Amino acid sequence: MSAAEDNNNDAQTQDKLTLAQLAAIENEIKSSQPLTSQLLPISALLHQYSSDTNVTDEHQQSAGFIQAAQFLSTKYTSLRRVRGDGNCYYRAFLYSLCEHLLRNHNRNNGSSLKEFWRIKATVVDSLKWVCQYGYDEMTIDMFYEELVELFDLIEETSLLSANNNNNSSSVNNDDEANVDAAAAQHQLHIKLNEENSTSDYCTWYLRVLTAAQMKSNPDRFLPFLLADEIHYGNNMDIPSFCSREVEPMGKECGMVTVAALAECLGVKLLIEYMDGRLSNGREVVNHVFGNCLDDGDGGSGNNCLDEDRICLTLLYRPGHYDILY
Repeated sequence: MSAAEDNNNDAQTQDKLTLAQLAAIENEIKSSQPLTSQLLPISALLHQYSSDTNVTDEHQQSAGFIQAAQFLSTKYTSLRRVRGDGNCYYRAFLYSLCEHLLRNHNRNNGSSLKEFWRIKATVVDSLKWVCQYGYDEMTIDMFYEELVELFDLIEETSLLSANNNNNSSSVNNDDEANVDAAAAQHQLHIKLNEENSTSDYCTWYLRVLTAAQMKSNPDRFLPFLLADEIHYGNNMDIPSFCSREVEPMGKECGMVTVAALAECLGVKLLIEYMDGRLSNGREVVNHVFGNCLDDGDGGSGNNCLDEDRICLTLLYRPGHYDILY
């Protein structure tokens, strides 16, 4: 056997070992982390940084992280963890959006229902829109349908809850409404925690929406890429960036993709940045996306936010997103 053949065999063996190791890591993550956790008290965040032996990075054990956790505990009551598989931003966005829509639909008031129908219409109309930017309808239709069906489920669940309340006596209405709301939330949680199912399909379609939003208005988003030459080089264009950084599952997102998805669906997104730095030495820095869009051409058409628009709140820690309440 020649030296070239030996090298080839060694490379193939190494590739197999690498794939096996990656599969083992993925299986360990799946077995230890649900796609989205149950609701946790915000104190769990402080506990993680003050006593969790799994936190090994020195910067994450620093006083800055502990102080940030203490500050957030005065501002929020609960936390929902999201699996750290590279899809956490899109998955957190999806879960929080559906949760807000379900809650708002259950309230059955005019502004809440209007917001539900606005976002659902954006999703329903999105298939033809994204296909203008290089996506094949037959290829992405299954993922699109999964997201539309998820919105249908929210609507059907809310209507069933409303009918049950209408058939109940006024004395028991409030108690039964609370029970129905909890049951609807539980149903949504189960739906979005099924492995290799709705959450993954919808998460990938959110990536498509993000990429289409960027392609529809490159002049808005390209400066973000050009300003980050370290990660993207100085010759990166929007289509190349989307094919490399947005469309593949497991690719972590940056600020530009965070903004693009929020603007695509026309929702306000507040992100608390827990990165060890504190504003004025005492407050966690936050940024708001999606509430101030330009008036240029392109985009999904959601460029005018008002006070009735949904506001999602996420927690960012280096390389990861969770949901705050």
